[in-house]
Amino acid sequence: MLGKRRAPFDLTPPEGTENKTNENAILKPENIVLKEPGSSELTPRTLSRPTDRVFSDYRTTSSQYNAVIGGIPSKFFPLYGVPTIRADIPAPRFRRISDITNYGDQASAYALLYPSIYSNKGVYETDFFKTRPKEEVAHILRNIGVSISDESFDEVWRQACLKDHRGEACVESVRNVLDEMQASHIKQTMSSL
Repeated sequence: MLGKRRAPFDLTPPEGTENKTNENAILKPENIVLKEPGSSELTPRTLSRPTDRVFSDYRTTSSQYNAVIGGIPSKFFPLYGVPTIRADIPAPRFRRISDITNYGDQASAYALLYPSIYSNKGVYETDFFKTRPKEEVAHILRNIGVSISDESFDEVWRQACLKDHRGEACVESVRNVLDEMQASHIKQTMSSL
């Protein structure tokens, strides 16, 4: 059977009553703090264990080795084993089926679970970053439905080649230049309104 709801417990004594402190009380006046800064609602302070202060600076050798910030540099202890991703050696041009070494060119777990629309069509990341002749990039763009004049494409190609330190361009760099041009065009259109 449900009875009347009782009012929430109030930590402050009612007006006009004498506030006597009990030395054996669990909740002392100094342990009552504001619930939020600027509010008048009170709440008990979060209690801490005595061990929280004792072990706050306790570190094991293992935790020092594995620490990312403020850890011991690797020059103070020997490194053994082979890295998971072999960035220290170049990937072979032709890989054998029995070669299980990850050279950093394999997809991550995220890419395997959520493949891009390009990889579903058989176009991979290396295809976007492969340098290609100007005519081939223009042919690729026109095949995917980008309608661009020859003069505009020449300007895009020039800007893409300037961004590459070798003076070459790939599909990805041309796409980035087109995205930048579209963003600046939208920004100009929005500012003129």
